[in-house]
Amino acid sequence: MRMRRPAGPQARVRHRAEPRPENGSRTDWRRFALAFPLTVLLAAGTVTTTSAAGIPLNFAVAGNPFTVTAQRLEATDATQFASFRHDAQGTSHPVALVGIRSAQISGLCQSAVAHTPLGAATLVIRSGRDEPVRVDSLVIDLTHLTGDMTFESVEMGRDASTLTTGPKGLEGTYGQQARSLTINDLRLQAWSLTAGMFSLAGTDMSVQAGEQPCTY
Repeated sequence: MRMRRPAGPQARVRHRAEPRPENGSRTDWRRFALAFPLTVLLAAGTVTTTSAAGIPLNFAVAGNPFTVTAQRLEATDATQFASFRHDAQGTSHPVALVGIRSAQISGLCQSAVAHTPLGAATLVIRSGRDEPVRVDSLVIDLTHLTGDMTFESVEMGRDASTLTTGPKGLEGTYGQQARSLTINDLRLQAWSLTAGMFSLAGTDMSVQAGEQPCTY
């Protein structure tokens, strides 16, 4: 990560996430969600609060992560720290837990692949072209992210138990937060998402035969 300090009081950080190979997905498509995030920075941690909307964060996740792509994401009050999630079989999965107070997402596509006795099927949801997706009080369990990211008024290395704009982690674990976050050419995988509000205008949903995840 490369940091620049402008003459003003705010610090700006630009980050280009490096692409990594994608793993196969075996997600139960009935339990998919739309999502987005910050970077993966792993450390031991457990969620100790709920989202601003009062939604519980601890629940069994589906067997594999789902995929989300977007042209652009603009968010305010973003926090991140490392944690773990458990699936219904009790397997632990390390995640970067990300909290967002509010965001707008343009060109969003979300997909989840289901493997059935009759073959694979992919559930795909795309947002309308005219209006961005609006999200409030969002919490996402992230596993992998690529894109061009810009943070403003960022604090890195803050104790996760002292984060002020979203969920908190255990005392002594790594955390970071920023006043604003912008991501262009977003692609991510996540285990779960909760939100106080998700608003999509002109949505298109379809089920397609085979494995056909979202692409840019």
